[in-house]
Amino acid sequence: MTRPAVRMCARCQRTTDEPVLVHEVHAATGPGFNVYACPDCAAHYPPQPDVLELLEPVHRRSRLTLRVYTIDRAGIVTADSGKLEIVAGGRAEPVPRTSAYPPCACPRCRTPR
Repeated sequence: MTRPAVRMCARCQRTTDEPVLVHEVHAATGPGFNVYACPDCAAHYPPQPDVLELLEPVHRRSRLTLRVYTIDRAGIVTADSGKLEIVAGGRAEPVPRTSAYPPCACPRCRTPR
């Protein structure tokens, strides 16, 4: 003999004999908990994400934005060269350590003319 599942709805705070799992809360330092709703209120919650989709790595390209401008002694911008965005396609090679400026002649280190 099993007891029927009785839970409180997270939206309307009424107890229900037919709880619907609407959210799982995970905790880093201890056990998490589940959030339940009654069948009427469960439609107001978004669908739960697929756990396997959350584990897929997100491939983001590295981005660096440089804004180059000149200011005078009073802090007023006198020349604005605009923004330069550099997007890396894969793993970036480390910049070689040298005292020369620019460090090398690659497209990443070359200054636009």
